[in-house]
Amino acid sequence: MFQQVLFSGMALGSIYGLVALGFAVIFKATEVFNFAQGMFVVCGAYLAVTAIAILDLPFPVAVLFVLVMAALIGAVIQSTLIQPLAGRPILAVIMLTIAISIVLRAGIEIAYGPPARTLTTPMPSGGFAFMGLMISKLHLTAALVSWACVILFGLFFRYTSIGLLMRATADSHEAATISGIRVNTMNRLAWGIGFTLAAIGGVFLGQLQIVSTELESIGLLALPAVVIGGMQSIPGAVLGGLLVGVIEQLAAAYISPKASDVAIYVLLLAILMVRPWGLLGQRGINRV
Repeated sequence: MFQQVLFSGMALGSIYGLVALGFAVIFKATEVFNFAQGMFVVCGAYLAVTAIAILDLPFPVAVLFVLVMAALIGAVIQSTLIQPLAGRPILAVIMLTIAISIVLRAGIEIAYGPPARTLTTPMPSGGFAFMGLMISKLHLTAALVSWACVILFGLFFRYTSIGLLMRATADSHEAATISGIRVNTMNRLAWGIGFTLAAIGGVFLGQLQIVSTELESIGLLALPAVVIGGMQSIPGAVLGGLLVGVIEQLAAAYISPKASDVAIYVLLLAILMVRPWGLLGQRGINRV
């Protein structure tokens, strides 16, 4: 029983970690606490519904459609809404991300209607037995894809010239500007990557659950995940996602399904009290 719940928690936590990674990329590059990340997950699920159920595209083309559209939408949001608020108080930017979430929810409900939709893809379903565990093929696929994305983006940030420019921009916008780096371009790229990672998570969550705007609440679990792991830490976002997934499943299995959110936010409060910069974050020192 425990091993079964642990596997489900790690598989689900891998998806949370992927969404949290997108959140961390946006925050690290632009210092924007993006409350719209949960709705980005919803957009990814509905983009998949559009490509597969409405446009009837072949699955590889549908995947490409979701990735390209997610990246474009993220870049457009940054250039048209976030960039004009550069230098404004952080509260104004936070309120803007909340407004973006509300507008996206309303737009989706107008375009697709309030009823939930099912998402069916050629990805494997069913399960198989392994060492006494019943392994869900979809959960396993979701975990493998999530970890592949994490590894690929880790290699991208570390070993490519664009990744190096993004890291330099995240460390200091002023120094990057003086060095001739196009900061606004790097910020658009960060938002495109953040939206794309959330959209990939949305595609899997849309199959594991059901496609509706209620997926936003599940996607928003990336927020405690990234705070637990460390706001500035990419590995921390992944670790936080795993912890949130495992704790959610353990609490639901051994206490009550309604206790899962309580357990997650109790852990969040404990981390904020003991180590407010997160498990893998770096402690900041400010002069006051």
